[in-house]
Amino acid sequence: MPEPQPAKPPASSPAQPRLTPLEPAQRTEEQRELLVGIWGEDVPNLFSTVARHPALFRAWMPFCMQLLTESLFPPRERELLIIRTASLCGSAYELEHHLRFGAEAGLSDRDLAALTGGGTHEWTPRDRLLVAAADELHANHEISEATWRGLSALLTTEQLVELPMLVGHYILLAGMLRSLGVPLESEQVAKKLSSIEMPVDSGHTQPNTAQ
Repeated sequence: MPEPQPAKPPASSPAQPRLTPLEPAQRTEEQRELLVGIWGEDVPNLFSTVARHPALFRAWMPFCMQLLTESLFPPRERELLIIRTASLCGSAYELEHHLRFGAEAGLSDRDLAALTGGGTHEWTPRDRLLVAAADELHANHEISEATWRGLSALLTTEQLVELPMLVGHYILLAGMLRSLGVPLESEQVAKKLSSIEMPVDSGHTQPNTAQ
């Protein structure tokens, strides 16, 4: 299998927000109901931007949280996939948060450098396949046959379904965050994202026997 190549994200994003996150005084009663019960008044900018479309926020939030907090991948692998995708997409917002999550989930400094800069790295065979899947989904919107065969021997059926949806979700988010120019939060507000309860180990790491 080819060595994962350096991530080459696009270089530019809007210098200023095109659609600013909702400030507390701008929120309707519906938007307050959606946001304040979860976050309090200081809401991370991703969520206070999507909440400008309340119906979409209601539909999207459970899916987002399913992938983030109930993933069938162990946290380290979930973050490996997210960070690789965010780097390929040039999403500074996603990287700011998930590099921290990744370190907390067990990715080493060398792992993180390889995910965001590419080059040679001693990945395990399983990690190499996951990185390849993220690269292929970003480049071609399809996992190659060779990568799929390798993954099929290692992942459960449910993980095989989740993997392209997880990567695809973070490609979608990167496009939204970069297109709208969603800015990074203050450190105090950013730390709220770390309060999201994420399992230490999902326990779904057995080989797929349904293939």
